[in-house]
Amino acid sequence: MKYKKTLAVVGGLLGACVLVFASALYTVLEREPYSTTSPSSRYLLQHASAGGLLVPFGGKGYLQIIDLEDPDRVYRTPLIRDWTLDLRMYEDDNSISIFGLEFIKASKTYIIQWPDWEHHWLDRFISNTPYEFCAETDGNCY
Repeated sequence: MKYKKTLAVVGGLLGACVLVFASALYTVLEREPYSTTSPSSRYLLQHASAGGLLVPFGGKGYLQIIDLEDPDRVYRTPLIRDWTLDLRMYEDDNSISIFGLEFIKASKTYIIQWPDWEHHWLDRFISNTPYEFCAETDGNCY
């Protein structure tokens, strides 16, 4: 009988933690982004700052790209320092590039080109798009 009560309390606490985490993650993902359209007008680029309970000190954000021909699909990057997300871009037939970040249109992937970029534990929850990291030894990092 004691074990059932303890198990119920532990289960309740775990459930509450999951609810708090899900709510905080929703807050990060639903922030009002800064938006701009690509030169071809086919893609919408949005920069959203992350903050709140899961990113308490701010300074992080993510880029999401929406193909306006398929607006239900959103391609989000992992967390990146806010000040590095400059939405001045270059677009050609193969990719959309902003400084330090490239979105490959055909494969729908990102290439992160900052040699000092570091993974954040929230990346697996925020980023929904495959990405590659450019190591300094690759020679094409900024």
